[in-house]
Amino acid sequence: MGVRYLEAYGDSKLIINQVKGEYEVRHGDLVPYYHAVIKMANLFDGFYIGHVSQSQNTKADALAALAATLALLIDTTCHLTVATRHLVCPKHVLKTKEVHITSTEFEPKDWRFFLIDYALHDILSDDPKEAASIRQRFLRFYYDLIVKKLYRRSYDGILLRCLSNSEAQKVLKRHTMVYAELINQV
Repeated sequence: MGVRYLEAYGDSKLIINQVKGEYEVRHGDLVPYYHAVIKMANLFDGFYIGHVSQSQNTKADALAALAATLALLIDTTCHLTVATRHLVCPKHVLKTKEVHITSTEFEPKDWRFFLIDYALHDILSDDPKEAASIRQRFLRFYYDLIVKKLYRRSYDGILLRCLSNSEAQKVLKRHTMVYAELINQV
């Protein structure tokens, strides 16, 4: 393609710093990848690699997940249209100096909130252990801005939808009833 200067970005500080030479590559499985990257980087007249947070890398993650799910034959091309939508679109704007009273029953804090806050806004707990746990756990999750759903990547790359506690209870109840019906038919 004639590219002479390349800027690359990734959301893994460890990998980025290894490629920059700031960290040593200690894991044996990563050494061949490291050497391949350095070999490719040397093919360019100029090469830069930098870090971006995962929350700023959602489009690349979505495209990578999409590419991983497409099974195309070699030398097959596929054109995709990528559209973005704004996440926050208030339907009703509250007027100032008006009092609005709403009664709501709150569910206990949804376990997904911590991961979604981190994905969208880089917000972490003040507790360093909890913050480290969220960062580590988030590597296996993907937040889809369009459908506003959190998914967990299975070991084989399949995206599994994450449910709230109440959603999970409804699904379990429904499947228990179906299972009971099947048992009664036998």
